Amino acid sequence: MNKPSEAEFIGDSLALIGNGEVIVNYATPEPEIELDSPRPKETGSNPISFWGEANDFPQQIIQKVEADTELGALLDWKGRLLQGKEVIAVVLKFNETTKKFETERIDDDEINGFLASIPFNRYWREACVDFTWFQNIFPDMVKSKGGDKIATLSVHQAAWSRFKKMDNTGTIVNLYVSANWPDAKPEDEYTKTYTVVDPYRSTVIDDLKKKKALKRFVYPVNYPSPGKAYYSLAPWVSFVNSDWYNIKKLIPEWKLKFMKRILSASYVVTIPAGYWRLANKDWDSLEKDEQEKIKKAKVADMNKKLTGIEGVGATLLSEVGTDPSGNPVNGFTFTPIASGFTDGQHLEDSQEASQHLMRALNVDPTLVGNGPGRGKDSGSGSDKRIAMNIQTALLQPYRNVILEPLVFAALYNGWFERYPTLRFPVVEVELQTLDQGATSKITDPVTPKNPEA
Repeated sequence: MNKPSEAEFIGDSLALIGNGEVIVNYATPEPEIELDSPRPKETGSNPISFWGEANDFPQQIIQKVEADTELGALLDWKGRLLQGKEVIAVVLKFNETTKKFETERIDDDEINGFLASIPFNRYWREACVDFTWFQNIFPDMVKSKGGDKIATLSVHQAAWSRFKKMDNTGTIVNLYVSANWPDAKPEDEYTKTYTVVDPYRSTVIDDLKKKKALKRFVYPVNYPSPGKAYYSLAPWVSFVNSDWYNIKKLIPEWKLKFMKRILSASYVVTIPAGYWRLANKDWDSLEKDEQEKIKKAKVADMNKKLTGIEGVGATLLSEVGTDPSGNPVNGFTFTPIASGFTDGQHLEDSQEASQHLMRALNVDPTLVGNGPGRGKDSGSGSDKRIAMNIQTALLQPYRNVILEPLVFAALYNGWFERYPTLRFPVVEVELQTLDQGATSKITDPVTPKNPEA
């Protein structure tokens, strides 16, 4: 003898009955609105300037990025684009004929050796990534043995870095670095403390040269955010704080549940909310858990009528009545599954959420694809070249920020005394047209070509 299957509750208001062929919607509860908690006040005894309400903002961002199938890849793309091919040293020379400045690469072993060194290239790579994610970087500089030169430039991980609160002059003097935020404390064994210099101080270089005992320091830089005193906020973070991030996250969860269970069903049965008050005169006086028990008992009873030997040929009674005002109450409704759930549902929602993400990241879909869904509008080769030129042109303000510590090192090391018009441009990759070749051509946009060549 076949036993009736058990009702399977798959959500707060959905259940599968009739051997999984019928979905029952037994009245969806009204959504509860959660208010954002106020930012807690930092106690005077805590020397750390919190990054986020719980001092774990970078960790939360990393967690949110890792949970999204697109965000991490797009941030990686932006970080690599920001790096370009390499950073080089050039000088500006005025052309009396054209009345324009031209650039020329310099042949200087000290400067070129610094730019080609492993520490600097690691700085450039890691700083571009941190800047893309957080728009804050924490450059670490080490003096030479005699203290008259900046020997190396590297960077502390942004997610591991926290400023000490400003002193009474409004100056940040220390940085705490630890991999254990938000639980780390300044006095912990694995928390390192570094001196922070003030980039706005006009005598900062002379002061550093006088401080012979100070061998290592942090030169902080960021791209300014209005109203932010310690840590800037990357514009794209608005996406993960928006409902679009949640929509983007919920769509694959829903589609998985839909494909695993709901696609096996043939009908949706909807029980109107007014039914429960008609069937239970004391409904409004019952506790919420008692109401839930009654709902699930009704669903289980319906399931018995639809499954097993006893359910063969069974018919569900759809009761109709009136509310206290005399208005009719709809009975149970049976809707074929095909009319409510169709293959490809939410593709447009998914693509719209993806487009909001790319807008927040300021990424042209022509360069990275148009997001998930059925659209195939990826743009032509000409579109890609133009989009690439625009994208790289807009990177210059960000690169100026990331390269500021290098300019500071050049000032400290006396390089500008040898080359007053010294500059540090980034070499790009220039895309060719089809008539120029099948592959991209790497060029140096800052070294003028010899017109006689």
